Amino acid sequence: MQRWIVLGAVMVALMFGGSFFAYQNYKQNQSQPIWVPLPINPQLPGEKRTELAKELKAKLAKPEILTQVAKDLGLARTWGLNSDAEAGEEIFRRLFVRVGDAATPMGNVPSINVGVNGKVKEKAISEKLSLRLIEDVWKILGIKGSPKKAP
Repeated sequence: MQRWIVLGAVMVALMFGGSFFAYQNYKQNQSQPIWVPLPINPQLPGEKRTELAKELKAKLAKPEILTQVAKDLGLARTWGLNSDAEAGEEIFRRLFVRVGDAATPMGNVPSINVGVNGKVKEKAISEKLSLRLIEDVWKILGIKGSPKKAP
């Protein structure tokens, strides 16, 4: 009888361990968008904000820009794709430009959020990708970006 009790306890422990592993795997594959907000003029009307966001996405989503971003970050190798062009297509699939709000020292102001959709386990890649995309947004808008810090 004691053997059956021990066997049952082992089975329950294995079930709890497997459930914990499955839950952790589930949590790591959840969607997590990462973006960089660009504050804009609060007096700008709502339709002008959305129009500006659409224009910015159209300019940012050019294949040559996305391929260069993929090449700079080495995303083809990271994502296991054959070429930088394929990685650029994947960036295009994940890219978003939305109208939202940004917290500033003067309070919440309207913003255009430029970012990518990714998974929780890809957070580091998504952060690097969003920051690299914002450099191209600065170029598109004619804004001189902040100087790069030496490592």
